[in-house]
Amino acid sequence: MSRKGLATTVPQRLTPVAGAPLWCDAHEFGLTGDGVTNDQPALAALVDRLGEGYEADGRARVIYCPPGIYSVRDAGTVWRSGVSLIGAGSAATRFLLSNEGNRDDPVPLAYWTTLQHGADRDRHIADCTFADFEIDGSGVGMTQYNYLAKGLGLQYVVRGVFRRLGRRGAAHTGSAATAATATTSTTWAAATGALRRTW
Repeated sequence: MSRKGLATTVPQRLTPVAGAPLWCDAHEFGLTGDGVTNDQPALAALVDRLGEGYEADGRARVIYCPPGIYSVRDAGTVWRSGVSLIGAGSAATRFLLSNEGNRDDPVPLAYWTTLQHGADRDRHIADCTFADFEIDGSGVGMTQYNYLAKGLGLQYVVRGVFRRLGRRGAAHTGSAATAATATTSTTWAAATGALRRTW
């Protein structure tokens, strides 16, 4: 099976390099997808491990999340270059975001921004695909609008692909909630001539 299209079916296992596998089934690395367990700490640890592998050998990695509801509570995951997140389809793989522990901070599934991380043309992330899952932000409540409450807060992404992503619910921010729900995050496209968005 060709790896070019990053299909959602599980391909044959490739040999791990630089201490990090190239293709990971999220369940084998601590994510449960049971809708109850907070999967964010396991996701963050896996993104860091795979990002370090990419830095060491330049080979992109994939986290495949089988069908399930992956709960992400009270913290987002700082994303790394060379790490892709692929689900089994937007009707099958859902990331349920919640900030019940701190209503002042949004909970993005993934983020890399100018304000939080110093992202710019020289400090970008690259070679990432986000595909075939749904982000459910109905558990995020905000007292005022925050761009990170849209689910993906990614700025300065080079060679990024975003396809077949679903969104359900948005942070409750008064009148801004409608705008946040109706638009995709413009931060995805900041300085990314190679960005392809197909939804």
